[in-house]
Amino acid sequence: MAETPDAPAAKRTKENKDVYSRLMADIGTGAFPSGTRLKVQDLAKRYGTSIIPVREALRLLQGEGLIEIAPNRGATVATLNAEMIQEIFEILQLLEPYFVSYFAKVCTEADIAELEARQALLEQTPVRDKAAFTGHDLEFHKIIARKHYNRRAFGIWELQRRLLNALALPIPISNARHREILEQHHELIEALRQNDGEAALAAINRHVAGAGDQMYLQLRSQ
Repeated sequence: MAETPDAPAAKRTKENKDVYSRLMADIGTGAFPSGTRLKVQDLAKRYGTSIIPVREALRLLQGEGLIEIAPNRGATVATLNAEMIQEIFEILQLLEPYFVSYFAKVCTEADIAELEARQALLEQTPVRDKAAFTGHDLEFHKIIARKHYNRRAFGIWELQRRLLNALALPIPISNARHREILEQHHELIEALRQNDGEAALAAINRHVAGAGDQMYLQLRSQ
């Protein structure tokens, strides 16, 4: 079948999204730590593509705050700072309760089972493997967030969570905070199982505030 006139454009769009996703994943798993210089030619070779989708991916990630582009220096992976942490967690403190409140009203047994399965993966993942651990944590919260009807809010939340996971990768999770995360997840699951919106909101507020406070203090102490 002959290609339609729009086929080349569709192929370019797919290629752009693929490079964007792979670069985001490489940053999020630590292949490119904060401060790493990103050379267009090297990235094109890594992803088996031309430089055009690489430049587009860098432009998009710059707009999202994950990449910094400076004259005569090119692109580098952004460095997380205390101000950025505060801004991200202010957004999360607004959106996480918003999602949880709705989820508590509409969640099913299948939803709870999905949360429990993801929680089991979290508990099996060593906290020292932070990329894997925070990846499972993101998926745990995504089960709740994606249930909400407000897709724009979900998109904002997901972007901020991915940004946080990627840039905070070098910051270790303490043993005490690790225990808190798992315990607070269990509290949240039990509240949601009972469709107890009030208890679920209390659990998620403690959870998000605790994460923000610990990360903020660690950054300030560096």
